[in-house]
Amino acid sequence: MKKIIATTLISCLLTSASAQTEKGDGMVGGGLRLNTSNNRTEIAFSPNAGIFVINNLAIGGNISLDYTKSGDTKITSFGIGPFVRYYFTTANVRPLLQANINYLSTKVKIPSNSSTNNGFNFFLGGGAAIFVSDQVSLDLLLGYDHTKYKDFDGSGGFALTIGFQVYLLQRQVKRLRGK
Repeated sequence: MKKIIATTLISCLLTSASAQTEKGDGMVGGGLRLNTSNNRTEIAFSPNAGIFVINNLAIGGNISLDYTKSGDTKITSFGIGPFVRYYFTTANVRPLLQANINYLSTKVKIPSNSSTNNGFNFFLGGGAAIFVSDQVSLDLLLGYDHTKYKDFDGSGGFALTIGFQVYLLQRQVKRLRGK
């Protein structure tokens, strides 16, 4: 079984993929982050959609949904904002850079109280998109993630995100727009 999985993975990486990252093409996908340590669990999901404004450069929007539980404290967060992503090659494994900024609304609940705070989250990182077919990539990103709230200090640190993207040809983007 391990040999079959390894062979499949290697053939996906070596097979000629010509995913579309050309001007006018689109992308939809998302990332997932899971962090567990001691008495703390965090789950975050961030769907996105974008369009390539020039070859290999996409801009778009993303939504972030985050849930954290630490002891009796529960934190839920919702964010929305733009992103920019640049691919450096057109190979099957494409190095990339990504930056995004989100406006956040966060609710903190403790057994005796709850509060809502607004702020911003900024991410700048790099990684690779591994194209498993002409129109699908598995993305691995590592970068600096910083959150700052209006009423209290934020936090920052390195974050690892695993995600995927589905790439839409220009004609598919036009069809979705109704043109």
